[in-house]
Amino acid sequence: MMGRFLLICMMMLASFDAFAQSADARAALQGRLVRAASDIRASERHLQELEDYMASLLVRRANLEKEYNERRKTMATTMTALTRMGRTPKEAALVRPGGPLQAARTSMLLSASVPAITTQAQGFQGLLTDLEKTRSAIAEQTAQAKNLRSQLAQRHARLDGLLNDRNATTASFERHEREVATLARDARTLRDLLSALDAGGAAKLPDAHVMLVPDGEGQLPVSGIIRTRYGQRDQGGSKSNGLSIETLPGSLVVAPLGGIVRYAGPFKGYGNIVIIAHKGGYHSLIAGLDKISVSAGQAIVSGEPIAILDTNQKTAARRTVYYELRYGGSPVNPSRKLSDLG
Repeated sequence: MMGRFLLICMMMLASFDAFAQSADARAALQGRLVRAASDIRASERHLQELEDYMASLLVRRANLEKEYNERRKTMATTMTALTRMGRTPKEAALVRPGGPLQAARTSMLLSASVPAITTQAQGFQGLLTDLEKTRSAIAEQTAQAKNLRSQLAQRHARLDGLLNDRNATTASFERHEREVATLARDARTLRDLLSALDAGGAAKLPDAHVMLVPDGEGQLPVSGIIRTRYGQRDQGGSKSNGLSIETLPGSLVVAPLGGIVRYAGPFKGYGNIVIIAHKGGYHSLIAGLDKISVSAGQAIVSGEPIAILDTNQKTAARRTVYYELRYGGSPVNPSRKLSDLG
């Protein structure tokens, strides 16, 4: 009897040790994912700065080229007229209408035009120099952007490997995802969906599950420029319930805070979205996504990848990701959790 009891204890200890090792392995993998995502986001910020600078250079080049063409036409007209005047023989000038008086006036005009033409020529030379410098700067920035995109592609390839490892070590959430998808299909509004998730029977996650995941340091879900802030008027004139962030195509989207993924997929009027439950009754909604890489029921930490936007780097148009923080089902200012927003 005692031997059987000891055997059961040893089996329980072995099971606990295996669970602890599995948890450690998941935590280590999440750490690698967060670091890989951080490197990619830093490169994305650098690339966006380069592209913005290149856009300003292209505008400058267009303005310089326009000014160059206008000055060249003006100088060509002036030089043609002066050349024609200078080639007129003195004898011909004396017998032309106006006679010696007109010839004297022409000579005075030629003499007076020389300083002005010299000044124009110097300005024209400066314009040419500025134009060449701008063209060289564009070529240099284009080369830098090309190298940076190549580095980003390599980093994304390494991230794909880590995401595959995460998928291989993450428990299956297929049943939970089906139940959540049913709740999303029946919900008419986002508030309805959140309420359904909180009271969704088997689809409901225990509060203790959420409490076990650290929030981490809050951060924007994507690198970019905030075009519309919480409380500002959006393009439709309505007061915004969240943040609209302009970013590059192919950008990586991460969890703004640690928590449990409550829903991942399409939802009415929002496109593809991810909803994350945080401690204290908070939820994050991230919308405008393409390739979602997390599943409902999955525990994630702050900065962990959750989606990737359209990866066609040749697309010229910027993308917009929408982020909304909710408390008790209602939108609140994201600065409650993202301190860097002020």
